[in-house]
Parts: sequence; structure tokens; C-alpha cells
Amino acid sequence: MKKEIDKHDVLCTLGKNIKKIRLLKGLSQESLDNDLQKSVNFISLVENGKTGLSVQTLVDICDVLDVDVNSLFAGIISPASTNNDSFDFNTLKLFEEKDKNIVNNLINYIIDSKN
Repeated sequence: MKKEIDKHDVLCTLGKNIKKIRLLKGLSQESLDNDLQKSVNFISLVENGKTGLSVQTLVDICDVLDVDVNSLFAGIISPASTNNDSFDFNTLKLFEEKDKNIVNNLINYIIDSKN
């Protein structure tokens, strides 16, 4: 039996994921609202889990942020083909090159410390 997911938790997690990806892309709420043709207030409400959004708006957000829908729903649903590793990998692709190098150095450090 699957655990029932609270609507508020879904909206909060979805909003946090959108905000995190937006920030990783270096976008302001204003630039996202312009691309989506929505208000800054709407973007704020979504990111704070205070309002739902339509399927079309979800598609538009994915298009503007250049991510798949699994990135937006991470921590809410776990499709069979998606797990934390793929979310981490997809998030890493959003980093700037210098940040990717830092993560790579950290991974190498951890691997070396195991030997």
C-alpha cells in the first residue's frame, strides 16, 4: 500500500525544487516570470508552496529551466527509472564549470580516502 502524500507537502517540495533549479541556473524570479508570462507574485507563491499550478505551467517551467519533469518532482514521486543518483547527476549538470571541478575534487578526495 502506498503512503498518501499530503497536498501541502507536494506543493512545498515542488516549489523548493523549482527555486533551487532557478537559482542554479542564475535566474531571478523576474526573469522566470517574464519567460513564463506570469507575475513575480505567482512565482513566489509557487516557490513557497502556497499555490498549485497547471500541467501546462509545469511544462513551461521545464522548458524555461531546461530540465525534465523528474527534476521538479524529486522527493515527491519516484518513478521506476528515476532515483537519487540521477537527480544528483542532473543537478550537477546545472553547475558552472568551476563548481563541477570542486565537486569532482571532493569525489576524488573521498575515493582516495577509502584506499
